[in-house]
Amino acid sequence: WGHINYNEAAQNGMRSWEELERQQGHLGRWCTAHNHLKQCSVSFVCKAGFCSECTISRDCNEKHACEWDASAGHRICIPRSLTRSWTWRETVCTVLIVVTALLSAAAGMGGGGVYVPLLLLLLGFSTKEAIPLSQAMIVGGAVVNFIMFCGERHPEHNHRPKIDYDVVMMLNPGLAAGVTLGVMCNLVTPQWFIVVILIVTLVLALQKSLGKGIQQFKRESKQLAEKAAKGQSAVPAGSVKIRFADIPSFFVLAQENSRPLSLIGGCWLVFLACNFIRAPSCTTAYWFQRLSLVGICLFFTMSGQTTIRSRLSSKGTSEGMMGWTESTLWLYPLMATVAGFLGGFLGIGGGIIMGPLLLELGMDAPASQATTAMFVFLSSSLAAIQFMVLGKSMPEFALWFTAWVVVSTFAGQTVIDYILQRWQRSSLIVLSIAAIIAGSLCMMTAIGAKDIYVDIARGADMGFKPMNLCGH
Repeated sequence: WGHINYNEAAQNGMRSWEELERQQGHLGRWCTAHNHLKQCSVSFVCKAGFCSECTISRDCNEKHACEWDASAGHRICIPRSLTRSWTWRETVCTVLIVVTALLSAAAGMGGGGVYVPLLLLLLGFSTKEAIPLSQAMIVGGAVVNFIMFCGERHPEHNHRPKIDYDVVMMLNPGLAAGVTLGVMCNLVTPQWFIVVILIVTLVLALQKSLGKGIQQFKRESKQLAEKAAKGQSAVPAGSVKIRFADIPSFFVLAQENSRPLSLIGGCWLVFLACNFIRAPSCTTAYWFQRLSLVGICLFFTMSGQTTIRSRLSSKGTSEGMMGWTESTLWLYPLMATVAGFLGGFLGIGGGIIMGPLLLELGMDAPASQATTAMFVFLSSSLAAIQFMVLGKSMPEFALWFTAWVVVSTFAGQTVIDYILQRWQRSSLIVLSIAAIIAGSLCMMTAIGAKDIYVDIARGADMGFKPMNLCGH
């Protein structure tokens, strides 16, 4: 309420509580977690039972930032505006997002493991604000990747598409089921445990991808040296060619892969419908829905197995492609389920784990890049549609950052094509994967460590919280 002005009181008389409250507005009113919007409006926050000034932007409701209002003499929550609040932070964040999008395009990944920490650390967004905005950026880049890859053929096997639709058909249901289970476990797990698993997972993924990238780079250097020794041109002439979607080629490839594409589309539509028909947490309908999703994923996986088995006798395993046998028809989907579980549990998405996994399973780098991009497109489009329908997006921020991601992804694809054609350095794709993983490792670990410190400082419960599952 401030300090008493005795001179004003002597001249005009003491004001009543009603007059003080009217002058102060919502500030100082009693409030609870249930009526804080009515009592405090969106300008103030409810702290210790009173409507108070905000301290940081995360105190405010979604899509609002905490700023000083000179006219009121208070820090209040105001709607976020990119143009009104532009500072050096927005500039740095935009530049880093562009760099991340360039690397993500080369890797075929979404980049969410870097986008979210950038929005949290630089712009002060809450997690509920950063994740929908990150998904908008990811789906923008994923659409560009899919359009550019959909008509391309495998670099070593011209009769096959660059996007391995058989792999997507077989692994995407398990990946989706794993993400669903991982998100549920994330709700009940303490932050310190998540950070430990995050560090272990990303360190292993970084070790695998970086090691494979360095080995491939050395092998390519040796091949180029041998060509130079034989008098052959190690670096063929060429110029940068801007590549667009090859729609006629896509229709031909789609016709040849109609069965896998039908199963992929059917699985996507089922999950889209389930996202809009959500049962209340911890009810019988909720558990039935979750079990049904697992059963549906199993159905699509078994349908994919039937499709693969019909071709096992006619097609052998080729170098640079994943080989299917009776054992791998079950093993690979299980591995995708584990990858999806880790992606959902750690909050980093499945793409950042699927990229190294596909390389480890024998897929060559260009095909892994395109196939991972397809996985990212399927998952990010589902999430983006859901957030858009729920009104979670911030159009001004989404348009600005997504536009930069779209342009950067197109530029990144053009540059990596030029590098592959001129220097035959597909190892740079693998090294780009390693770079994205390293960035995610550093930034996600920093965010997690900060959250752990805050939990310890305020004496929060550091154990597992099963009731959080029903609280959400």
